[in-house]
Amino acid sequence: MKTNNAPEPRPAHVLNSSLARISIALLVGLVSLESLAEPRHVYLTWQGDTSRTMTVNYQTFGSPQASTVYYDTKSRSGRHEEYRFMAVGYSHQLEGLEDGRWIHWVELASLTPGQTYYFIAGDTKHGFSEERKFSTIPSGSRKLRFVTGGDMGVGPAVAELLQQAARLSPAFGVVGGDLAYANDVLTNYTRWDAWLDHWRTNMVTPAGCTIPMVLAIGNHETKSRMPASPTNAQFYFTYFAQTRDRSYYARTFGDNIAMFLLDTGHVSPHDGEQAAWLDAQLTAYRHVPHRFAVYHVPLYPSHRAYDGSASVKGRQTWLPIFDQHRLTAAFENHDHTFKRTHLLRENKPDPNGTLYLGDGCWGMGVRKVDEQRRWYEAKAASLQHFWCVDVTRNRVEYRAVNKEGRVFDVYPPNTAGARAAEKVYETLKDSKP
Repeated sequence: MKTNNAPEPRPAHVLNSSLARISIALLVGLVSLESLAEPRHVYLTWQGDTSRTMTVNYQTFGSPQASTVYYDTKSRSGRHEEYRFMAVGYSHQLEGLEDGRWIHWVELASLTPGQTYYFIAGDTKHGFSEERKFSTIPSGSRKLRFVTGGDMGVGPAVAELLQQAARLSPAFGVVGGDLAYANDVLTNYTRWDAWLDHWRTNMVTPAGCTIPMVLAIGNHETKSRMPASPTNAQFYFTYFAQTRDRSYYARTFGDNIAMFLLDTGHVSPHDGEQAAWLDAQLTAYRHVPHRFAVYHVPLYPSHRAYDGSASVKGRQTWLPIFDQHRLTAAFENHDHTFKRTHLLRENKPDPNGTLYLGDGCWGMGVRKVDEQRRWYEAKAASLQHFWCVDVTRNRVEYRAVNKEGRVFDVYPPNTAGARAAEKVYETLKDSKP
């Protein structure tokens, strides 16, 4: 039988003790909520000029907050009132994400090329991130270094490879798709948290600079077996301030590098608008001495079949454009292997052709390659790695680096360290997947 008896009154000392415990619990809860309100993830992207802007991305939890970044050319040790400059951005949410986090994008503009800036993100009510720093891209023809790869995931090898990449002090890092392997599933948000934590923790140069990211889209940024659409890559477009809702874009870095981040059919088809855009962009940047394409599915795969549909589509649609404009190199991914091709033009070896490098093994486990090299391959092996690329006005040097920091391939062959790298490659190439 259900009863509704009123509780007996408690003695005053018990009541006071209970209230004290409740007050302490509430206080602890408020402190926890307050710490949750401080930015958890702080990372850097570009939406435009890489020498004069930087976009600070960060995330907060709880109630809406102001999107502000305080910054200066000198360290202010996190004391917001001492920074000479402040920028205001805006925040948004990913609809349906259960923790209701806010993603903030704040673009810093009118920056000085080649300058180091110190910054904090957050607001005065909820708190700020720790002070971090970055360097803008120098203008002109100064030597630039970047690192690139793809197919990362969140396993232990990612941290090791990112640490090795950061030790080389690159100006920026390029990821050619398949970042967190979250498949745009809302309940996989913890994979994005882990991936962002990897980058925040490990992609810091020896001088303490946070390394900006430049991202292309891959198949694991989208929902499986769904029609190509920006709505099937919500994390990618909501988390990273790059191009709003378009999955391909261009960036320049100084006077010597133009880079084209492409979509191998995940949100936008190879042909149509994207192909027309690529042709127009390569025409517009024809004066830039070194032009690179970065994309996910390789035109020249090293593990998957040569006649795979996306690879065939890429060769049919993009090869004539690459060849016409004499693309310097293409960074390919998706196959979880190491690959360097011969110089190729019109789908055959040509000393004046394009170099194709890949194939996306910056953290994920390796896959097998054929025992006999394919006709287009100079080298192929089951090796985790990233590429370190040094660019000057008249030359580009490429180095493949593994998680132990060993350089095992160097191109061109007359580059310093090429012979030593060849010996390392011979000891590593037959490693079993």
